[in-house]
Amino acid sequence: MASAFLEENLQFTFVNEADNHPPLDPEADGWFKQARVLEKATGPKDYEAIGSLYRKAIARDHYKAMRNLQNLLMDGLVKPLPGKTAPEEAVGIVERMIKLNIPAGYYAMGYYLEMGYGVEQDRSASIAYFRKSADLGSPEGQYKIGQIFLSQLLPELGDNPAYRPDIGKKMLDCSVKQGFGESGYQLALHFYIVDKDYPSAVKYFQLAVRNGSLLSARQLKSSFNAPLITDKTNYLALEKDPERVRRYELIQKELRYHPEARFPDIDKIVPLPPAELPAWDGTFEYNKAIQE
Repeated sequence: MASAFLEENLQFTFVNEADNHPPLDPEADGWFKQARVLEKATGPKDYEAIGSLYRKAIARDHYKAMRNLQNLLMDGLVKPLPGKTAPEEAVGIVERMIKLNIPAGYYAMGYYLEMGYGVEQDRSASIAYFRKSADLGSPEGQYKIGQIFLSQLLPELGDNPAYRPDIGKKMLDCSVKQGFGESGYQLALHFYIVDKDYPSAVKYFQLAVRNGSLLSARQLKSSFNAPLITDKTNYLALEKDPERVRRYELIQKELRYHPEARFPDIDKIVPLPPAELPAWDGTFEYNKAIQE
């Protein structure tokens, strides 16, 4: 196991990723926003222009442009600079992010080491980078490492010497509170399946729905149908509530067609009991914000 899991390195403190981001150069941020407009435009994308704008922003250490361009290079959507391969340019960008101590840079390097993309594959080193990203506040890194701490068994290793569910729960809690819905879903499953703590499971399924988890919306929809206690997949000790079922079904449908949807207004749509259901016109705040 990597040093990331030595006993003296196991402590974890909630860190918000945004606290480790440097200020953005205003002109570079303008170029970044122009690139995002081009990316979001309907129809064929001008990836040459998108790449050019991101590179201009990167020259002024715009970490968001770095993150986006290295992803586009990896996906083969933007051609690399002359004389370089896509992996070479992407790794160079990530190394620059690491020099700036950007959490997402450590996470990206962890992924590259895990996959062997542009660097020699190294599982132990990848875990160390994931752990560093988690400690700096990366919600993706917190998810990755938190999952390891919550797993009693690991593929190819058997018993997990780093099984520390107390730390894993802290990491996933931090991650979902920063908007990473999958962390909430996995944490809810742990409370549900392992701890049999139904109230905590419901709480985190709801938080995951807020942050775009379709599977969590499906789970709560099924659980508010009040299945029998023998139903090990859906029983969460909730009373039958057809209107809550209907509303979660609408959220599930929204996420099926718009996976980018988020629901900061979840408690105005379908709050958890004992709160009464408010009147709801069937619309979502994120859609209103887009239209504005």
